[in-house]
Amino acid sequence: MAPPTESGEALLPDLTALFTALAATSAPGAVPLTPLAEPWQVQYQGRFRRHTRPAPGVWTAETVGCPKCGGKDGPWTVTCDWRQATLGCACGVVSREHGLSLSEIWLVLPET
Repeated sequence: MAPPTESGEALLPDLTALFTALAATSAPGAVPLTPLAEPWQVQYQGRFRRHTRPAPGVWTAETVGCPKCGGKDGPWTVTCDWRQATLGCACGVVSREHGLSLSEIWLVLPET
């Protein structure tokens, strides 16, 4: 997997603002701008890679593993409530501490 490009990275501030607005709760009595989104769940067999940029021009990638059994290939049960994604391992552990962003998970999931 190639690291994000500079043009892709330039989109991140706008995407962050968009996802923040979509996840924000409305003021009491206000009509939400978007309809409520139902949580979704999907099964995924494979690895998740988390990319970070510790310094300009430097990218690192780390394979996410289960905090209990260390498994990295799944099968994973991916659950998303549009604010937070959880990874469920075959060993039964469910984790929100994987450090992945929703966009990283979204890009690797197969179309259903």
